[in-house]
Amino acid sequence: MLNRLLSLSLIFLITATGLYATHNRAGEITFEQIGDLTIRMTITTYTKTSSTSADRDSLEIFWGDDTSEFVARSNGLGDELDNDVKVNLYIAEHTYPGRATYTIFFMDPNRVGSILNVNPPNSVDVPFYLETSFTFLNTQFQGINNSPQLLQAPLDFACVGQPFFHNPNAYDPDGDSLAYELIVPLQQEGTPVPDYSRPDQIAPGLDNIVSLNEVTGEFSWIAPKIQGEYNIAIRINEFRDGLLISSIVRDMQILVMNCDNRPPTIETVDEICVIAGETIDLEILVDDVDEGQQVMFSGTGGPFEQELSPAEITTESIYQDVPFTTSFIWETRCEHISEHYYQVVFRAVDDFLGNTGLATLKTIRIKVVGPPPENLTAEPLEASMLLRWDFPYSCMDTEDNYFQGFSVWRKLLSNPFPFDSCEVGLDGRGYEKIEFNTNANNGSFYEYEDVDIEDGRTYCYRVLAEFALISPSGNPFNRVESIPSNEICMQLKRDIPLLTTVTVEGTDEATGSIFIDWIRPLAVDLDTIANPGPYRYVLRGGDSPSTLQEIPGADFTSTFFNEEVDTSFLHTNINTVASAFFYEVDFYSGNGTTPFGSSNMASSVFLNIEPNDQRLELDWEYFTPWVNHTFIIYRFDDATQSFDSIGITSEEVYVDRELENGTEYCYLVESLGSYGLDDIPDPLVNRSQERCAIPVDLEPPCPPELIVQSVCDKIDDIKVDDELFNELFWTNPDIECIETNDVSFFNVYFSLDGGSSYEIIEVIQGTTTLNFNHIVDDNLLGCYAVTAVDINGNESEFSNIICVDNCPLYELPNTFTPNGDGFNDLFIPIKNVFISRVEFKVFNRWGNLVFETEDPILNWNGDNFSNEPLSDGTYYYTSKVFEQLPSGTVEEIDFLSGFIHLIRG
Repeated sequence: MLNRLLSLSLIFLITATGLYATHNRAGEITFEQIGDLTIRMTITTYTKTSSTSADRDSLEIFWGDDTSEFVARSNGLGDELDNDVKVNLYIAEHTYPGRATYTIFFMDPNRVGSILNVNPPNSVDVPFYLETSFTFLNTQFQGINNSPQLLQAPLDFACVGQPFFHNPNAYDPDGDSLAYELIVPLQQEGTPVPDYSRPDQIAPGLDNIVSLNEVTGEFSWIAPKIQGEYNIAIRINEFRDGLLISSIVRDMQILVMNCDNRPPTIETVDEICVIAGETIDLEILVDDVDEGQQVMFSGTGGPFEQELSPAEITTESIYQDVPFTTSFIWETRCEHISEHYYQVVFRAVDDFLGNTGLATLKTIRIKVVGPPPENLTAEPLEASMLLRWDFPYSCMDTEDNYFQGFSVWRKLLSNPFPFDSCEVGLDGRGYEKIEFNTNANNGSFYEYEDVDIEDGRTYCYRVLAEFALISPSGNPFNRVESIPSNEICMQLKRDIPLLTTVTVEGTDEATGSIFIDWIRPLAVDLDTIANPGPYRYVLRGGDSPSTLQEIPGADFTSTFFNEEVDTSFLHTNINTVASAFFYEVDFYSGNGTTPFGSSNMASSVFLNIEPNDQRLELDWEYFTPWVNHTFIIYRFDDATQSFDSIGITSEEVYVDRELENGTEYCYLVESLGSYGLDDIPDPLVNRSQERCAIPVDLEPPCPPELIVQSVCDKIDDIKVDDELFNELFWTNPDIECIETNDVSFFNVYFSLDGGSSYEIIEVIQGTTTLNFNHIVDDNLLGCYAVTAVDINGNESEFSNIICVDNCPLYELPNTFTPNGDGFNDLFIPIKNVFISRVEFKVFNRWGNLVFETEDPILNWNGDNFSNEPLSDGTYYYTSKVFEQLPSGTVEEIDFLSGFIHLIRG
């Protein structure tokens, strides 16, 4: 590991600030499982070399089982890199009391100072904390659990204004799957560091964005704005069979400098798949736009970590002139087969600071798959099917018994999916695994006999090679499947006819026609000696599976089996517009009145069309004993007066777009199918009936997005006489939903209770006005929604519904001057919003009631009940305040009291 760190060419440049007790820059905890309950743990820390007073010759490690110990540094005084960086390794072994999940951690004061995004400006006061959690698996069945190894050092360098990329490049030696997540660095267990900001929150903006690829682990920062030191933390989660089995927290540091420099460039592929045994020879172009700089190129990743045939790069890891071309070469072996992609991170760093500079990364993914078993064949026996494929298998001899054997898969009818060197296994393709592990062979072929089959059915087979790691007790784990073999389909006996064609020749309600064709049984399977002639074929048909009847004229007989006899028929004068037609062929031997057997049923393809706005949505249905795998869609062309192909699909739906509303379009669908049998015509071609339809706008617009600014949002600015209204704003769905860009007007809905009783309160014509002021009187409570209506009257769903609540407010002054000068002559509220009534009472200094009202406006002119002016002085008031709810009930919401200064002079 140390050699790898040194090969990074001393990437981190730090200005020494003296011998302060600042220390930790970055690190992580990894482990190996070396026994059933024993691990070997490694803590790697990157510290400040000049902080000698804080140097740690040992660390206290907490093992997660209520024990701890001090572990001495394993690499002497630490390995010093340039630029005030030291790498420290602390390695220890520990045996746990039982199988469980544990968290190893350590905490050390302190971090280095002046980290911009950790407790600024006092990051030196924040402890440095690392943890790794892991689960002891049942080694007998689940295998051992080693942590991922992080192949890229956790110190890196960036320039202000330039894109920055980093990748911890975790590699799991057990073949487990990994996922990455960005977390807040920790200062102790379960406690994030204080006052933390993501790097892009320092001078935030649209051009300052941080992201982490959860699959590859690539951290990108586009682009730093402020120079200084930053810390981030990445959690690497390890999964086996979908279960989380370990989690590593890496704490890393990024130094951003104000430098006039651009990163180098790396050009190569992003992803490749190879079959084990092939050699990867990948050309890589390295360049730099800054003149006069040299670039050093290196790579890390799982392929370089292999014990058998590791990958290599053809150029030395030294600074050299650009541009230059190098190659990544990997002679893959069967032991490299993995369920997951290998990840390789190429790194190019320039020398604009001498021994280091700005780097760029290029992440590629490589999948090594098992080769398919070759030349699968099937031979029907008396009551079984004998499968054979080539022996030996190209990956049969592997280290540590990685190759386990073969699994055999079967399905009724064919699934002729195309070969793909990245697609392994057969899950989700309709096949059933009927043999889990076999290596049976006769020295020339591998063999498997399927005895669970029936006459008259078409069975299709594929074979997979199976690979797995082996637990200490000899049980497989982390299984991997190869590319599937070729498909072979066969019937045990073909002693009944096979329908091959049911195609519509004419579309009409009365004179429609369908052509039907079939293939006779095989003589060898029928045993014509035991079943002598004459041989009779009777076609039955109907518009549903339950209404099949013998078709007049569709009865064909031959005296001898090899004698020519019709095996096709044109069924005429039927309604092919209303439905599909279903057919069977009954086969008779001798002069029997009961069929010897019948073909499997087959139907015509029946096309349906759903009109919509400027498009027609086609779907079709059929029932066949063969597999239809491809469909060609034809549309009638008025210019050529013929049907022309407009599309092809493997699905059973097709949408024809950009049509003209009100114009009729006519279609038919042609299916291509297969039995998967070598002696049956392939493909089987059948056509649907013709169907016409007219596109019409039946699709409503997309719903708008609604924003409501209620009275309550501006209540502090409301005066007594102000008109109260809620402001509604919404988006124009024509902008975002281009397929339905024909909005004509908007309906504004309101409901007092937010239930189903929404009523239109306003219609806004056109799309230029996207707001409405809803004037409210004594009640604000209610819910709003907006819909868009197109030119054909199709109304969208409701927008998001926004409900507003009442915010009753009642404030009274403490002085008024009823002297007739026209100013402040009445005692009225300062604020009076959504108040239904009051019980307002005024008392003189002897406690006598001199005025009262239930009107919330009050309008007291300073007179008593006898309409006599009261003298100057201080009066006492009380007021109960009531709000009227939408239900009609009145509720007391406040009680006010205070003094009023009445001044006439």
